[in-house]
Amino acid sequence: MISKNISVKPLYFAAIDLGSRNCRLLLVKKTECGTETLEATSRFVCLAENITRTKKLSFEAMERAIDALASFQKKIKHYPNLTTLAVTTAASRIAENSQLFRTRVKEELALDLHVISSKEEAYFATLGCAELMDSNKKFALIFDIGGGSTEVIFADTTIPGFPKPIDSISMEKGVVSLAEDLEYFTFKKYSDTINSVHKQTLDFIDKHNIQQLIDEDKIQLIGTSGTTTTISALHQNLKFYDRTKIDGSIMTPDNIDRVIKQIQLMSTEERLLHPCIGQSRDDLILGGLAIFEGIYKTFPNMNVMATDRGVRDGIVHALSNPDHFQKTNKATEKEGTI
Repeated sequence: MISKNISVKPLYFAAIDLGSRNCRLLLVKKTECGTETLEATSRFVCLAENITRTKKLSFEAMERAIDALASFQKKIKHYPNLTTLAVTTAASRIAENSQLFRTRVKEELALDLHVISSKEEAYFATLGCAELMDSNKKFALIFDIGGGSTEVIFADTTIPGFPKPIDSISMEKGVVSLAEDLEYFTFKKYSDTINSVHKQTLDFIDKHNIQQLIDEDKIQLIGTSGTTTTISALHQNLKFYDRTKIDGSIMTPDNIDRVIKQIQLMSTEERLLHPCIGQSRDDLILGGLAIFEGIYKTFPNMNVMATDRGVRDGIVHALSNPDHFQKTNKATEKEGTI
């Protein structure tokens, strides 16, 4: 997946993840003890704007994305021996004009933007959570509620630091696509979303006999998305979003039920004014909650670990461990685009 044509061993690694909602940058420096984060930033671009109706990236969305990518390039261009991988996900997989957009990125920014498959997205999301995984568990279920799609991943975590997806599903429901598909959320629409997501998740669980692993306490449940981290922030009564308090935090079923009810009972104004929801999430949070409930309905008695990590973290982990990555990722290479 990742080119080995590097003449000098890199000291710096950068990942750019252009998702359906946000564009994220992570820059790290390789150290003797691992990696040191130098830059971690995110820009709201809403690349999936109107895509459910038009099947195309809008001109405005492309402009926002290119502006974000250009600003990220400025942040990292001065670092020597830098290895960078830039990817884009669900919106670019769906859009009929995706190639046109990526050609513009190449011509205007000299940046290769790779469309990754849902399986590759699942792989990087899993790898991004590696440092937080419980070493006493042999397996993990990771769910990533994105802007244009939602991934549920079943992973083997027996090798510390290098979890490996066994299988995954990608549901064509995300917080942006759902918000546009449903102009307003009625109780019926909310319930229908829960039931649809629950059925797909349950079929996946049954396929791999995961309930037995749950009964034997061999599996952990990890949520790596804005919806899950928002639930964690409200559970902790944070006055502002604090990654250090959210990343790796554990929520019990009672915690989760209480926060979901709290958000549901909020008025639009209360959600807008809440520092951990705010304007950039207000119109998306109810759809995200419905997806979250649909997944969690399958595991109603399990604790959930919230992580502020994802594809960009997984990419950097892979880039900074190229020998292990190349050796353990043969299956992903066969279907990949990178």
